[in-house]
Amino acid sequence: MSAVLRMEHVQVTFTSGWGRRRARVRAMRDVSLLVEAGRTLGVVGESGSGKSTTGAVALGLRRPDSGLVEVLGRPAARRDRARRGRVQAVLQHPQWSLNPRRRVGVLVREPLAVAEPGLGRDEQRDRVARILEQVGLDAAAAGRYPHELSGGQRQRVSVARALITEPAFVVFDEPVSALDVSVQLQILELIRELQAAHGFGALFISHDLGAVRRVADTIAVMRLGEVLESAPAAEFFDRPVHEYSRRLLAAF
Repeated sequence: MSAVLRMEHVQVTFTSGWGRRRARVRAMRDVSLLVEAGRTLGVVGESGSGKSTTGAVALGLRRPDSGLVEVLGRPAARRDRARRGRVQAVLQHPQWSLNPRRRVGVLVREPLAVAEPGLGRDEQRDRVARILEQVGLDAAAAGRYPHELSGGQRQRVSVARALITEPAFVVFDEPVSALDVSVQLQILELIRELQAAHGFGALFISHDLGAVRRVADTIAVMRLGEVLESAPAAEFFDRPVHEYSRRLLAAF
């Protein structure tokens, strides 16, 4: 399988605090990860482990100090016309990506204006209707505003907005942590179904091992910016190697 994300020996350092309390923080320490097309890498760890920084680097939002980062076979960059619409993200809180003043149909359609500016309005409407149906929303949802939807429905809109451009790589950063448990399960199942249908590779970032277990093919455990362990999901949950991994599983 082809790689949609390749990281090799990535280092990221940033400064935190003020005055005498300023300190250099190593957010990523010699991190190497691989995400293949059609498969999901789950990155787990406690708060401050470097998970979200890893996602930002994968999306080209943060430049590493050193190391190799390739997305879809090209160096990661925030602005890359050749990858418009091919790399997308679904965030923890839908409101971060959904303008409350715009109707759902407009919000879902917006990425097409960037990825496929020559697409006609009829085709845009057809694409919106198809993706809303695929994420489990009826056609009437297109005419509603985000505040008129439940939390789970808003996250389905976020997923539809991300997938309407038919991306090859999607970063899911804590996409279900703000949802009720029953809704979490629905969204996780939806992600698996959509991946099977569309074939995108995914980086799934979460502190929740239960969520990761439902979607990930491979697990990477991070702590203090380092990848302590990486293994196929079944192997990891049956026979974790690192003591920190065993502690995480014991608390799960």
